[in-house]
Amino acid sequence: MPARDYYEVLGLSRTATAADVRSAHRKLVLQYHPDRNKEKTAAARFAEVQQAYEVLSDDDKRKQYDEWIRVGGTTESFASGSGQAGAQNPHSQGPSAGNPSAGNPWAGAARGQPRGAEQWTTSDNATFESIFGDIFGGGRGGPRGAGAAGAAGGRGSRARRQEHAEYEIAIPLEKIIRGGKHSISIDNQRYELDIPIGAEDGELLSVSGRLDAVVRIHADAHAWLTRDERDLSYDLPLSIVEATLGATVDAPLPTGGTVALKIPAGTPSGKKMRIAGKGIPAAGGKPAGDLFVVIQIVPPKEPNDLTKQLLEEIGRASENPRARIAHLRS
Repeated sequence: MPARDYYEVLGLSRTATAADVRSAHRKLVLQYHPDRNKEKTAAARFAEVQQAYEVLSDDDKRKQYDEWIRVGGTTESFASGSGQAGAQNPHSQGPSAGNPSAGNPWAGAARGQPRGAEQWTTSDNATFESIFGDIFGGGRGGPRGAGAAGAAGGRGSRARRQEHAEYEIAIPLEKIIRGGKHSISIDNQRYELDIPIGAEDGELLSVSGRLDAVVRIHADAHAWLTRDERDLSYDLPLSIVEATLGATVDAPLPTGGTVALKIPAGTPSGKKMRIAGKGIPAAGGKPAGDLFVVIQIVPPKEPNDLTKQLLEEIGRASENPRARIAHLRS
């Protein structure tokens, strides 16, 4: 089967940033790593993800790949080594054509021949350490106890096969919106969980200091915000005067601050007003969600005599709102 486009493998557009590439890689590694996913296709998908990340996470390789595809080359020919030394002519034999695997550890995987799970190496030690808590290169203090020597080593050291206990926790919605550290308790021990900005509901995160644990996060209920996938919404109270005559009011933003929201004259209660791109921030190749402000008209709580008199005059001059609805006519 022909190799898929690397951007397609990671679910990204060709304009994806380096941060987008890392985020997409993290998510897919957690999903398809053979130590966690026992489906028959998991190892092949994991190989595919690794191959794509190996190229797209390296600026030079990514430029070569983009140019190779632009001039008509294929992902498969690039993976075989034909496009590694330049992208002048994808239809001619490249310098590695005589040995498709030369200099390319992923050539077998590109042809649908994934390696065994115990053989996986990583092109990004920091990413794998943050995902599984393991260290490939021993740079920041390896795991203690048995297996530590095997886990530490050079760039080509193998990942230890181990099971990861999965925990589920609810975190404040603000942490998903803004990102940051969040303290959690596992087995009566406190750990700091690093919440990425715009994290998905249900996303798996590694736990720094716990090599055997991953955490699936869910957004906790919020005092005034409601979440629908990447969109957010909340109720915005308006006075009768503001809704009737129109106004410009300050609408709070989930990320902080406010936006001047123009209320058209005659706005009814329940109307949704969209503020584009102000929902859950963009992450992992997914665009930012939208913010929806739901208008709620609030009548005077304790009207004084003057207010009552004015409202009565308005009532006499206004059309009965039920007059045009057949089943509500008296």
